[in-house]
Amino acid sequence: MKKFAFLTALFAACYLPNAYAHALYVFAQYDGQTLSGKSYYSDMTPAAETYLEVFRSGVSDPVLTGKTDRQGVFKLSIADVPHTTLKVVVEGDEGHRASVVAAHTSAENQSGADLMLLREDIAHLKDKIYLHDILGGIGYIVGIAGLIALRNARKIKQGRI
Repeated sequence: MKKFAFLTALFAACYLPNAYAHALYVFAQYDGQTLSGKSYYSDMTPAAETYLEVFRSGVSDPVLTGKTDRQGVFKLSIADVPHTTLKVVVEGDEGHRASVVAAHTSAENQSGADLMLLREDIAHLKDKIYLHDILGGIGYIVGIAGLIALRNARKIKQGRI
C-alpha cells in the first residue's frame, strides 16, 4: 500500500506542472474609446478566435461580448463612463479562462499602437517559463524525495521497518 501511495504521489508531482504549462493569458488597455488587447497561451501561441466578455465594475452582466482574431488580438469600441473600470474575461479552448482589469491609458501622450506593443512585450516576459523556474521545480521535487528518504533511513535505523 505504501508503494502505491508513493507512486501515486510521484506521478502527481511529475504531471501536475503540465496543467500550468498551457495556461491562458490576456492583457488589455482602454483609452476611453477603444478597448484593445491580446490573448495568448503560455507557449506564446495566440488564442485565436476565442470568445471574450467585458464587464464594468459593479455590474454582473457583460457590457460587451466579442471574439479575438487569428492573432489573438481584440479591439472593441466602448463608450467611456467616468470612474469605472473594465474587466476582460477570455474563455479559450478546453476550459481555459483568463481575466484582467483593463489599464486606463491616455491617448494624448502616446500612440495606442506603440503602447500596445510595449504592454505585449512586458506581458510576454512576465508570463514566460524560464529555465530557473524549471530547475527550481526539479529541486523542489528532489528535496521532497530527500526528506522521504531521510525519514525512511531513520525508521530503518530504529528498527521500525
